[in-house]
Parts: sequence; C-alpha cells; structure tokens
Amino acid sequence: MDSNSAIVKLDNVEHLKAVKRNINNSSKNSKAISAVENIERFKPYVANVEKRSTVKISMFNFLNYEMNGAIRTLFYRFCEEKGLRVKEVNYSRGLIVYKTKATQSQLDSISDFEALESITLMPEYSLGMDFMETTEKIEIKEPIKNEVYPILGILDSGIARNKYLKNWIEERLFSSYPTDCTDPAHGACVSSIIIYGDCLERKLWTGSSGCKLFDATVFPDSKKEKISEDELIANIREAINKNSSIKIWNLSLGTKIEADLNDFSDFGKALDEIQLLNEVIICKSAGNCTNFEKGFPKSRIAKSGDSIRSLVVGSITHIKNQYDIAEENHLSPFSRIGPGPANSIKPDLVSYGGNAGKSEGKVIPNGVKAIATNGSVVKVIGTSFSTPRVTSLLAELNFKINEKFNPTLLKALAIHSAKFPSALSIPISDKIKQMGFGVASSADEIIYNSPHEITLILQENINKGEYIEILDFPFPEKMVDEDDYFYGDIKVTLVGQPILIEKQGSEYCQSNLEIKFGTYEKIKDRDVTKSNVLNPIGRENPQNVLLTSNFRNKYVKGNESEYARERVLLHYGNKYQPIKKYSINLSEMKDARQKDCLEHKRKWYLEIKGTYRHFAETMAIDDGELLNQDFTMIMTIRDPQGHRQIYNEGSRLLTDRNFKYSNIKLREEVKIDVNNKNTG
Repeated sequence: MDSNSAIVKLDNVEHLKAVKRNINNSSKNSKAISAVENIERFKPYVANVEKRSTVKISMFNFLNYEMNGAIRTLFYRFCEEKGLRVKEVNYSRGLIVYKTKATQSQLDSISDFEALESITLMPEYSLGMDFMETTEKIEIKEPIKNEVYPILGILDSGIARNKYLKNWIEERLFSSYPTDCTDPAHGACVSSIIIYGDCLERKLWTGSSGCKLFDATVFPDSKKEKISEDELIANIREAINKNSSIKIWNLSLGTKIEADLNDFSDFGKALDEIQLLNEVIICKSAGNCTNFEKGFPKSRIAKSGDSIRSLVVGSITHIKNQYDIAEENHLSPFSRIGPGPANSIKPDLVSYGGNAGKSEGKVIPNGVKAIATNGSVVKVIGTSFSTPRVTSLLAELNFKINEKFNPTLLKALAIHSAKFPSALSIPISDKIKQMGFGVASSADEIIYNSPHEITLILQENINKGEYIEILDFPFPEKMVDEDDYFYGDIKVTLVGQPILIEKQGSEYCQSNLEIKFGTYEKIKDRDVTKSNVLNPIGRENPQNVLLTSNFRNKYVKGNESEYARERVLLHYGNKYQPIKKYSINLSEMKDARQKDCLEHKRKWYLEIKGTYRHFAETMAIDDGELLNQDFTMIMTIRDPQGHRQIYNEGSRLLTDRNFKYSNIKLREEVKIDVNNKNTG
C-alpha cells in the first residue's frame, strides 16, 4: 500500500451508509473525496513458501483495547482449528505480530481471517565480515586509575578480551547466548574503533578520551546459527531494559533489505519504542550494499536504518588507492543512501568506514583500521565501522556536558556541528541523500566557542496550542555593515522528540515543529478577543530570514564556496521531519530582501510552535491526553569577518534584556543556555 491509499474499517451497515451519503454529497465533501479513484475490498498479502517456513503474521490494530483483545482470542482459536500453532511476538505496542512455522496450504487456510494484514517470511540475519591483516602495531591504552569514563553499550556479537580491550570492558555483561555459541570478531572490531579509532588512523575524528564498554551480546555466531528478526529485537530490548542506566548504545547490525518508500519497517519502529521507553540513543548503521560490484546505483537505506529516533550513520572514504571507486571524503561505494520512508533524511550523519574497488573482476577492499579478536591490527570496510565513531563522539559529548542526559541535546549538538566535506561538489539535495547532515566535528570543536561567535541552546517542552516566542532576541547590535544592514552567519538546528504512531504508513511521524527567526519593525497590540489570537502583543511586519526564497539562486544552488559545506535551508527541511537545520549567510540575501529584512533599526524575534496531524489530535481527544513535544534548538551567530567580539556582546544582551539563562555545566568549557519564552 502506498501513500495515496487508505484502509477504512466498515464493521456495520450504518458505517457503510454514511460512506455512501458522503460520496453522493460531493459538493459538501469535494476536498475529501475528489481524489478517490477506486474502492475495493482489502486483500491481505500472503507470501509464497516452497516448504514449511517461519513466517511473520501482521494483524490490523483497531486502536480499541477490547476489540484487539477479542480478535486475539478469535485468531488463536481460528489457527488451532487449522492445526496451526502461533505465538505473539513483541515489536512495539502499536504492532500486533505473530510468528509460526507453516506450509503454503496452512497459510492459505488462514488468509481469510478478517483482521489479517499480511503474512511474510520472517527475516533472518547473519553476520559476515572480511578483514585484511596488517603488520602494524599500536600502543596499548589503559584507563587512568580513579578516572571516571562514560559507559557505552555495544549491541553486537560480543567483545574479545584481548590485551587492547580487556581493561576497557565492564565486568558486568549481558548475553543472550552461551560463550560457545558466540563469535566476538565483529564486536571486537567495532569496540576497538570506539577506543582506538583516532589512534589507529592518526586523525582527530572524534576526540574521545576513552569509554568503558558494556558488552551486550545480542547476536550469535553466524557460522552456527542465524537469528530471526523478532529474536534480535527481543535481545536488544532485554539488554537495554535491564541496563537502562546506560544511555548511549552502538548497533552495527541490521538487514540488507531496502526500506520502503512509504512505510517504516517494523524493526525501525521497535527500535524507536525501545529508545523512547528507556530514554536512550541508539547509533545505528545505515547498512551496506554490493551494487558497486556490478556498476549499479547504490541501494537506499536498509530496513531498521529507517528508525526515526536512532542516529543513523553512513560511511565516507578515508583515502583513495589505485583500485578504489570513490574519491577521498566521498560516500563509500558500499554505503546505502537516502531518502528513508516518507522522504525522511536518512542517514543522519556519516563518518569514515573505508573504500572499495575492483580489479580483474575481484572486489578490492580498502578498509579502515581496527583490532581483531587476536589483537592484530586489521583493515575492515562497512557502515558497521563508521557508526562507532559517532557513538564514541556522543559518549564524549555526554561526558563533557555535566548535565542530565537529554537525547535531543546530544543529537542536536552533533548535527549542528556537521559539515559536508569540502571536496564534495554535488547539489545540496544529493548531498543530503548521500550524507544526511554531513560529518560531525570532534567533541572539543563542538563545545568550543570562538570570541567571534555565540551559541545559544534552548531546551524545552511545548504543549499543543502553545508556542514559544522571544520578541527581543539578543542578536548582536554591532553586526551591521557599511550599508546599515545586519550581517553574519546564522546556523539553527532543531531536534524534536516526535510523536510516532504505528500503522499510519508514511504518516508514522505525527508531530512537527515549526521555527521562524527574523526581524520585525516594532511591537504592536493584538485583539485577544479573536479566536486565533493568543498573545496580546505581536510583531509588526515580521520577516523570516530562514526562507530559501530570500537568497540568491547562485548561493542556494551553488556548491563552490566554503560556506556551501553547511548550507541547508527550509526548502530541504520538510514538514514532519524531527530534525531540521538551517544555515544561512545574511550577505547572500537578494538586495530587495536585505532592505526588507535587515535594516539595522529592526528588532529580532524567534518563534517555535508544534503542529500535529489530525489522527494524533483525534487520538489525544479520545484518550484524554495533552499532546506535547520535547525539543532542543541550537543557534550559532558568527561574525564571518572576525571583527566583533560576539560572545561578549551576546552575553551582555542576555543580561540587559533580562533573559533567564544559565551556563550549561561542562567539565571544561562554557556555553549559554537560553530559557525565555512567552506561551499563550
């Protein structure tokens, strides 16, 4: 079913008559029914199996506890009559899924059960990895005695206790399998990149000072057994549920199946719910493809890599050798690309995971360095090995920010810092499809403010019907050019914790955050007796500087300037995307728009409000819930000319204008957290 289709439940004659009346009354309902081309009875998809196979049975969720319970009872009885034993498995609260082993005739015999949505083969996963040994040596790193380190969860095949890793591994562990059924080869390489990644490559890619590793073995030895999708999800859920004090997890495992264009995968939805309930972040690999071996285009993001709440990581190249396909700092030939379902931006970020090419019909990998089970330095390729670099970065950020864990803050910091490699000269839309928001900076670069810039961080929760409005925003008053226009670089990143509802297809994400930032002439009084007016004061002649239409085409579409590495505008920040980023240079505005927006006597404002799809609003009314969203907004204002002490001036304006603010507690550096809002 695609995004242009809808499934409607009609369970009595009155419902049917109501539909008929609405269709016949086309003048009254013209907008709602003008696009209806065809109505037909729903038929569930039933897979063809050649022999007795393990299948996944998905049922409709009628969003009614009593009805769903009755259907469960009827389905068990129905299957029992057909001689079929089924077991309900846990993906997420909004998905009703069963698992069984069946022949084709048994599947056909239950295909007419009215609440059945689909029967598909249960996905199974195996873990393969090739590596090339080197003769390189690396010095052993030891944790400093009495030093506190962040703890990372490694959801993988286990971690080898070799001389390089053993002292970094937590004594406690989680394992779904006995030791003789595991092979820590993959997990060892992933873990070694977290601890030794910068040292192995002699590059400051993450700036990690070290992490303790929590071994969560959720994957068996692939040479001995495969694992089904429901079992892998159950293992991940149990590992995180039992250790939810660990807030950042690395998951370099997944499927090779391409994500749907319109619907999010059950695996991705399960990961989303696990993260929400446990208040954690999962850094998830985007997945690999082998299309480059045949000269075909790259595959889209893999199922499970379409998880909305996960920080999904693709791979770029670290170097280019003789046979390599991709240039240095370009997308790796094997790394999958976006968009995700519903045109979502996936991957979110990229990091270094190797290169590859062909010679005489054979694939020639050019890997990044890792440490194998036996302690030798090896070269490996894959998004499995770019992902732990981002995981390590988040752990370092979370450690340096001595505050209560906030997933939206960490995501926002990483994405706010991200840039596209300077060598990448392709249109911005293709950059986003290939690399998401780009390559994140190292931890120290992220938390550092130069004197010529100021970074403001707003962390809030916003209820439906409310908005956040700052009418006297502290934009540095001295950043005015010789023509008396404001100038400067402005970068805004907005990361929300969205409302997600399963079984809504491309409308899985049910909430959105809208942001406006710009100037206005003066404050004016407003008539609050009007139904749509909430605030007694408002803006006269407001202008939103974040709009793409404000800027000259050569800058919006160009990729030659240094600034093009960061340019992401509203045109690419679609609605119902939980992450939005805008990066603009005010001097690139059209002349007429500069006159309207940037005249130096104008005041600056910020507005953020939440919107929700009709389905979420209806559900909230039925359940008596208040819709709301947590979010983090980060804004950096920079003087590209390096003339003004922006940090000092911005801090003074915060005080002069009576903003309630506090410094985010850092172990080393200082940033400013703005918390000043009007809600109405």
